[in-house]
Amino acid sequence: MLKLDWNLLFTLINLVIFYILMKVFLIKPITNIMEKRKKLIEDGLNQARQDQDEALKLKEQYEAALVGARDESTKIVADAKLTAKNEYDRVMEDAQKDAAALLENAGKSIALEKEKAMHDLKSQVAGLAMEAARKVTGQKDYSQDDLALYDKFLEEAGDGHGAES
Repeated sequence: MLKLDWNLLFTLINLVIFYILMKVFLIKPITNIMEKRKKLIEDGLNQARQDQDEALKLKEQYEAALVGARDESTKIVADAKLTAKNEYDRVMEDAQKDAAALLENAGKSIALEKEKAMHDLKSQVAGLAMEAARKVTGQKDYSQDDLALYDKFLEEAGDGHGAES
């Protein structure tokens, strides 16, 4: 059987005291450290989830902004093309108007030069005819009759030529 003696009682008391000391100085601080560590890990995980959620929201915002920027850049390019086409059409229309005006002015200028050349030619022909007539008749000075004949010749030459054209 078991003997109860004082050694057993001191051993039990020692074990209880040892247990209490272990609990107070070893187990409780380790448990506190483990709880703090657990809380720190949980906080870190919660923060990581929040950061991940925030990152996803930012990603969605950036993607939406990117789509908006693409749409806007497409619109800007389309507007620029339309503006460029309108400017091209306007420049071409102005160039055609300028070319038509230049052609018209050139035509008028050519007609005036032709008229002037015809008039000069008629004057020279009339002067040659008068000179030839003077040589044939032997006259040396210009008279009023000569000028009248000269004007009449110019009128008739002008009418005859004008009727042919």
